[in-house]
Amino acid sequence: MTLRILWFFAIALAFAMANSRFVLAADPDSLDTEAASADARPIDESAPLPPGHPALPTGEPLPADQSQNDGTRNESSSQDIGLEALEDRVEEDSAILPGLVEVHVVDPAGEPLRNIEVTLHINHHAVAKGDSHSNVIVSTNEDGLAKFGGLETGTGISYRAMVLKDDATFFTSAFMLTPKNGARVLLHVYPVVKDIEETLLVTQSMIYTEIRDDRTIVDQGFTIYNFGRTAWVPNEVLLSLPSEYTAFSNSQDTPPNIRMDAVPQKGIRITGTFSPGKHIIEFRWQLPYRGEREVRFNVGMFPHLAAARVIAPAARSMDLEVRGFPPSQSVTDGTGQRALVTGQQFRRQDPPVASVAIALTGLPTDGPGRSIATVLAAGGVALGILLGTRRSSPRDSKAQTARLLEEMEDLEKAYAKGDVGPKTYELARRKLVDDIARTIHDDSA
Repeated sequence: MTLRILWFFAIALAFAMANSRFVLAADPDSLDTEAASADARPIDESAPLPPGHPALPTGEPLPADQSQNDGTRNESSSQDIGLEALEDRVEEDSAILPGLVEVHVVDPAGEPLRNIEVTLHINHHAVAKGDSHSNVIVSTNEDGLAKFGGLETGTGISYRAMVLKDDATFFTSAFMLTPKNGARVLLHVYPVVKDIEETLLVTQSMIYTEIRDDRTIVDQGFTIYNFGRTAWVPNEVLLSLPSEYTAFSNSQDTPPNIRMDAVPQKGIRITGTFSPGKHIIEFRWQLPYRGEREVRFNVGMFPHLAAARVIAPAARSMDLEVRGFPPSQSVTDGTGQRALVTGQQFRRQDPPVASVAIALTGLPTDGPGRSIATVLAAGGVALGILLGTRRSSPRDSKAQTARLLEEMEDLEKAYAKGDVGPKTYELARRKLVDDIARTIHDDSA
């Protein structure tokens, strides 16, 4: 799923609205709010930023995912958007004995935090037995320092320092110890707030949706920027989804201090810690598709939405409509595949956006092209059996190869027009390739 998210990030950056600027969204209302209103407008670049909001560089969009998504703050990507997130560090230190880890716990001002319990999470990697986990807890001294000794070194074991405070989890990236040196760790711990109105939180949404045979696949990604000096720990964020949604799965790159759970017939519940810096969450879900000419559904948005983009790969007859968004534009990726893209940015005075309404129209229905492809697939199976039971003459082999190549060309044209679905296309193409190879082999023999 991450590769697909990165793909539509790249497509979105090619979109015409990339040369614009993000502004903090209005305060969110309940998730029962109607979808974004039809009078929402593209961003007015002359509109002032909200009070206390850090300056954003002119002409730069919020960056796509270029940082490691393991909960650490990435200093370079943060500076690109004017965000001065504090950097947690893990460094090998020759002044520290092998097998020893020193964790320095500090507040946002860099002052040491005393009597704070630090958990060292230990992960043992074993291919044969699987991974096993254990924890060691040590409290910081007057200097905000917690020391862990007698630790194993090598590639088969990794460590992660964590602090649990007021329902929040602060942690470092995972690291290993070398046989020669110990490690020095710097971990920032922030004040915790429950009310999002006490934060400077900005959210960017990306949605990628496509029809695959009997399913509508929806990939969602949210980039959440915390510009403040407090960590937000929501009691619950519920992203509303259509009641018939199924097959929820979240990305393996989800930070360990953020949790996403499916709530049947309602949506996705998100809990966790959103500390200063950038956080990326990605997940996928599905809807049943029964061959309709159009598909319509609403998708819940994360609070404080500043910008949203929607992307759909499309046949020539298709159109993408998002209520309140500009008309979609047609773009192509590096392989020539057509996609429709639309996006909207929101100003502080705009109504809160609880959800967006998406419509895929002009969808190819079952027609002659799909029937032809099915026949081609069945014919490929029959021809494969036939070729496997008798040896063809050179003339027959050449004629069969020519026919198979023609069928391959017809299949590619039908798929390019959107008359053949991905599943049927892959099955038919695989059989045709196998049959062509078998025919050529028989001819050479």
